[in-house]
Amino acid sequence: MMSHDWSRTPLGAVGNWPPSLCNAVRLLLDCRLPMYLAWGDGFTQFYNDAYVPILGEKDADALGNDARVTWSEIWPTIGPMWQKVLAGEGIGFERFKLTIERFGYPEDCYFSFSYSPVRADDGTPNGVLVTFAETTREVLAEQRQAFQLALSDTLRGLNDPLAITAHAASMLGRYVNADRVGYGEIDAVSDSVSVRRDWTAAGGAMQSLAGETRPLDSFGPNIIAVLRAGQTLRLDDIEADPRSAPYAAGYASIGTRSLLVVPLVKGGRLVAILYLHCANPRRWSDADVFVAEEVAQRTWDAIERANAENALRLANSRKDEFLAMLAHELRNPLAPIGAAAQLLELGHVEGARALDLGRIISRQVGHMTTLLNDLLDVSRVTRGMIELDLHAVDLHSVVETASEQVRPLVEQRRHVLAYSAPAEPMLVHGDFVRLVQVLANVINNAAKYTPEGGRIAVVLTGQAERVSISVTDNGSGIAPELLPDVFDSFIQGRRTLGRTQGGLGLGLALVRSLVELHDGRVHAYSEGERLGTTITIELPRWHGGPAAGSERRAAGIRAGGTSTPLNILLVDDNADGAAMLARLLGQMGHTVTVAHDARSALSSATAAAPHVVMLDIGLPDMDGYELVARLKTQPGCAGALFIAVTGYGQGEARQRAFDAGFSRHLTKPACLETLAHYLDEAAGLAGRQVGNG
Repeated sequence: MMSHDWSRTPLGAVGNWPPSLCNAVRLLLDCRLPMYLAWGDGFTQFYNDAYVPILGEKDADALGNDARVTWSEIWPTIGPMWQKVLAGEGIGFERFKLTIERFGYPEDCYFSFSYSPVRADDGTPNGVLVTFAETTREVLAEQRQAFQLALSDTLRGLNDPLAITAHAASMLGRYVNADRVGYGEIDAVSDSVSVRRDWTAAGGAMQSLAGETRPLDSFGPNIIAVLRAGQTLRLDDIEADPRSAPYAAGYASIGTRSLLVVPLVKGGRLVAILYLHCANPRRWSDADVFVAEEVAQRTWDAIERANAENALRLANSRKDEFLAMLAHELRNPLAPIGAAAQLLELGHVEGARALDLGRIISRQVGHMTTLLNDLLDVSRVTRGMIELDLHAVDLHSVVETASEQVRPLVEQRRHVLAYSAPAEPMLVHGDFVRLVQVLANVINNAAKYTPEGGRIAVVLTGQAERVSISVTDNGSGIAPELLPDVFDSFIQGRRTLGRTQGGLGLGLALVRSLVELHDGRVHAYSEGERLGTTITIELPRWHGGPAAGSERRAAGIRAGGTSTPLNILLVDDNADGAAMLARLLGQMGHTVTVAHDARSALSSATAAAPHVVMLDIGLPDMDGYELVARLKTQPGCAGALFIAVTGYGQGEARQRAFDAGFSRHLTKPACLETLAHYLDEAAGLAGRQVGNG
């Protein structure tokens, strides 16, 4: 300060200064705290080195000049205060807010200061002495902490993603004094950004962008490159920044002169942005960037939390609906089974009537088995336990077999099932059984959800690298709100008392999972309720060898049973189940010894001399895995065929049974065709043993 040319100021050379001014300046220079003095009618400025940071860029021409010029932006606030000081009154404030332009842009700053009069030699006040402590950093930190707490409290209570972004935008806009704040969603297909809701300052010149969609290239490639790289974008003046200047007209069309944009990049892809717009140039501070990035991250986290909670609530709701549906679907077949059993208990049921009751029971047991198999299949797919038996498969055969499976339901509901396909082979590399299961599920769905007398069209088409099967019906269609979720578990169309189609809502979920295991895809199309549905399955085309012939055995059991009567040891703690299976085996010409626990089985094994041992796994005193090992040491069981008959049907349960010593595995309720095949196998084994003896 001493090197300044004071002769060019209203005060003149230092030697001409009054003693009172010299004393005040000496006090100012000796003080280590920021201190400032404005002297005389011209408010000539003096200050020490500690005050320079408060001036910022104003330091270049502030010393010796008029305070009214240097601090013109705040003179309406401090001018009246200084007049009071020059009248002899001292004034002080704590954390007083002043919006100053020390770096060329408006900045909210906070000061604790004291204004004191400095008296001339005659005792009248002639200057204003200011002692300062800038508290901007502390105040902003406290405000930021309060804002963060308020934001957390607000977002914590919200579970709608749109409400989360709306509240966050509103709070952020007010906090940083922006003119418009919002969130944009990026569409990767159209390469555009869409705004659903945003916030605009009350009484401001900016209009909302809600409902607008704009192509990303309209903002300039350099801008989008920054965002795709996951970097926050700062544009203090769009017209002056070379990255945005060529596209200034586009920004002007939305009233934006400066902006701050925080990107959200997931999986290497730009998926959303948080934008802050101002109508005028603005120098965005590091603090602005920090709080915007923090709000963006908290918002994304809150949205993910809300989506997870909503998904959990939806899953719980679907689970409850599913359990109610499961109870309903299991009770449905139990009712006719129970009624048939009661009729049989009453007696006097013979001939055709008895056969009819048997068919009813068999049909309903088959329905229950299908329900349980669907549950188990979904479980296996979910846990990655499905193993495909992959071969070259001609989809013509898949369509033919699946159509045969669903034909009873199609005919019962008097539908027309049409099939269209080119003559050439349509080969895929797949599991024939699982592909039949997929297509049968889709056609079955179409038959269920199409009113009687409807039309179902199965169309097989091929392209160079893909083949497609489309199943189209003219039935109830799919409501628009259900279409995106139609392949999720436990999803069904609307159920009413007058229109309940049955099933557990697992069929299409299983279809999608099995198709994806074949590296294919499946999608649904419907124009709405009562307008029909098309399910299309696409699979990679196979260019390898031709399809192998598939043999299909006819279902059913020969009336005479196996050609050789067998001795069978049946061990099951379910007395009714054991009695019924023993009676059935007896009808087939076999001699059956029944035991209900492991101890009884071990004690009767020698006398029974079984050719076949059928064991339940879950016995009360010893599980079937241990029992099979013990029975194999019994002399009477030498050479017997051991069959596990159990409710545990998963792949790991089957493998455990084989590891324990079982030769075959049957899941309850046992498929009688498979059982008959196993008994034929045992009869052949027994015949060879007799011949060798």
